[in-house]
Amino acid sequence: MTSDNSSTGTGTTRAESAEGVAPGSPPGSSPTAAPPAAGAAPSAAPAAPPAAGGSTRRRSVLFRNRDFALLWGGETVSLLGSEISVIALPSLAVIGFGEGALGVGLLMALQWIPFVLLAPVMGVLTDRLNRRMLMQVSNLARFLILGSLPLAWVTGGLTISHLYVAAVLKGIFDVVFQLAYQAYLPQLLPREDLVDGNAKTQLSRSVALIFGRSAGGGLVALLGAARSITADAFSYLAAGIFLMFVRFREPAQQAHTRGLKATLADLRGGVKMTFGNRLLRYLTLMATFGNTAVSMVLAMIIVFGYEDLDLSAGQVGLVLGVGGAPVVIGALVSRRINEKLGIGRTLLLTHSMLVVAFALMPLAQVGSTAFAVVVLMVAQGIASFTTPVGNVGVMTLIQKATPPQAMGRVGGVALPFVWGANAAGPLLGSAVAVTVGNVGAFYLAAVLALGAVLWVLVGSVTRLRDDVPEELRVVVG
Repeated sequence: MTSDNSSTGTGTTRAESAEGVAPGSPPGSSPTAAPPAAGAAPSAAPAAPPAAGGSTRRRSVLFRNRDFALLWGGETVSLLGSEISVIALPSLAVIGFGEGALGVGLLMALQWIPFVLLAPVMGVLTDRLNRRMLMQVSNLARFLILGSLPLAWVTGGLTISHLYVAAVLKGIFDVVFQLAYQAYLPQLLPREDLVDGNAKTQLSRSVALIFGRSAGGGLVALLGAARSITADAFSYLAAGIFLMFVRFREPAQQAHTRGLKATLADLRGGVKMTFGNRLLRYLTLMATFGNTAVSMVLAMIIVFGYEDLDLSAGQVGLVLGVGGAPVVIGALVSRRINEKLGIGRTLLLTHSMLVVAFALMPLAQVGSTAFAVVVLMVAQGIASFTTPVGNVGVMTLIQKATPPQAMGRVGGVALPFVWGANAAGPLLGSAVAVTVGNVGAFYLAAVLALGAVLWVLVGSVTRLRDDVPEELRVVVG
């Protein structure tokens, strides 16, 4: 994202790429709408006026914005490939090198460590460099990194060290891409389309989660683990090709002071903007508590099913399959729910539903096996449904509260907390399970989800409907 404070930049604007509007056309905001954030490109063309007696629902942004459709298409392909590697990479460690739980755990942790350690610095770079270029570099790098694994396997030169190094490098460029993508989207889309754009991204993630891992298992069985990773490698190449045809260009960048001192100053500024701003502070805390709870349950539900409920592998698979399917439904209706209820109320509702879902799980012990399976499916289904709905809301509020030239630093500071919770949750759940039993992890998850609800209430997030008032927006110092 650029640091230029002007809204005029070179190249094709959002309005031109979305609707073919001539340069200089007025933004499509109402007379009472807040002015665009500094550094934002012009909005898309005005929407058609509502019909008499009711409002007209805008068409999906996919059909109105060619550049977003290309960006989204490439991201969808790469997300499907990534979910294939979720199965293929650990399978390669186990089948190819005989690694056990420790080796697989290390392999997975190495992909998350960059999010915790490098995200703040990468956030600073994201605000200094061209975001589209960063995404392209990330796509190309991940294509080469992952492509080296099947190539080395075929030639007989693949080692476990190579696999671990590839995991770390992939994690680094995952961070670079994630920060650049989150910062690029508010520049590409007008404010009124951010909910829809984020909803489409969540839909891609949800579909990839369901179908990508199934495809990964099938490819591993058909081609072997190493060769299956080829699909993920080429998915990044495909994403890069899609991105090449995006015509939107970011505004010209403002000159930055270089050197360690300037970088540290930008890091401090990122921390101040994230935790000094009331809205971002409570959204970060809410997301951290919620992600810790969700990741804890995802890790412990399998152990709970086998050890406490004596379920078979097929029954556990049924719970995870049926219980996970509503994530796609949630993604499909996330835009409608956030627009109907308002983003703040939606966040309150989704995290309250998490409390109910996690508190339900221990009830699986009080009946028959069939009853236990149904309870777990219902509870897991509730949690799966709420995840994309809440994600759309929180990401939209962050993008609307943060000026484009600061999105990288804000994301870089928040990411270690929000995504680091995905690693902390299973560890915390395991510690609780060893101490007080597996059920204790579900009760703790319910308490953490309740904590997320309290952060929503304390932060007065519920009063926000579809935009962020000026007094709650980030001020760049």
